[in-house]
Amino acid sequence: MTLSLFTLAACSVEPEQPSESQITAAPTTHTIFDNPIIKYDTTDPTRQVGALIYTADPAVMVVDDTVYLYSTHDEQALDGKDYRMYDYRLWSSKDLVHWQNKGTVFRYSNFGWARGNEKTGNAYAHHVIQRQDASGKSRYYFYAAVEGGQTADAFGFSIGVAVSDSPEGPFTDPRGMPLILLEDTAKDKDHSWRNIDPAVFIDDDGRAYLYWGNKQLWWVELEADLVHLKGESYSLDAQGRMQNRDSSKVKIHAVDSLPNFEEGPYVSKHNGIYYLVYAAGFPESLAYATSKSATGPWQYQGIIMAPLPNTTTIHPAMFDFNGNTYLAYHSADLQGGGNYRRAVSLDRVYFNPDGTIQKVIRTSKQ
Repeated sequence: MTLSLFTLAACSVEPEQPSESQITAAPTTHTIFDNPIIKYDTTDPTRQVGALIYTADPAVMVVDDTVYLYSTHDEQALDGKDYRMYDYRLWSSKDLVHWQNKGTVFRYSNFGWARGNEKTGNAYAHHVIQRQDASGKSRYYFYAAVEGGQTADAFGFSIGVAVSDSPEGPFTDPRGMPLILLEDTAKDKDHSWRNIDPAVFIDDDGRAYLYWGNKQLWWVELEADLVHLKGESYSLDAQGRMQNRDSSKVKIHAVDSLPNFEEGPYVSKHNGIYYLVYAAGFPESLAYATSKSATGPWQYQGIIMAPLPNTTTIHPAMFDFNGNTYLAYHSADLQGGGNYRRAVSLDRVYFNPDGTIQKVIRTSKQ
């Protein structure tokens, strides 16, 4: 049974996941999208036929009347057995039907400390968010998980941040080093890819939080500049790059109350309720939890999307636009698709009267 929305005590025992029959079906009249919405590397990526492009890990930012959808870019060959990802793409729309291809806006190598080779650039999932500075000018912050930048040159994934005056970039690294390192989470997990899938949420009071993780969810509060951890100290070299970083006063929180947490956390707020959507289990399904606060405690609510055909991963981005709520995610539905050749899709999210989410109905015009 789905748990009560506002029973906020942390679970000591994993709750039973609801069956599909226990989740209220979405209305029979629902928005149908021409999924995958990103198909072609053309001006109109949904309808203008051209070279296929494989995209994944959507991150969505809404600014005024425009939806900015950022994706990773799968470049693996049809018979490839691993991720091959070098850059991040941007797609924009004013109605969620007509999309514009804005091209590459960031590459893993734009972080001077990142490592890659001909096999892969390790440009993993990311998040982009807007904030106005004291003068009212908007700045855009690009958080991404890439390999490199570790103490003593160890192998492992880091989370970096880059900043731009435009949602289309160019984005530049204001730190000169990662935001999250292996050492920051070593007390909880030891696998080298644990620090992936960053997502940032700015609350109504202006406080900002970074969420991330694989096999473990972590969160930390950010400084108001969005490029430093709260409590982080450092000095600067002659070029203005960080050095002598000290994170001993940074409070990184590990969340252990989410059943089968795998990766891909995404926090948003809708109608006064905080939602944490995440990839659960493996192959991944899409689960979610709710809270009265951006910092939890989180109450598990259930599964809203079952594992998808031909891909073991799901990566969510839930957002509001023009009075409705939507979910961007990746599938393997594009011709030639698979685990390492995914495609971004989009569907409507429907809520029950108590704020719980109905099972997401996947749509396509094909």
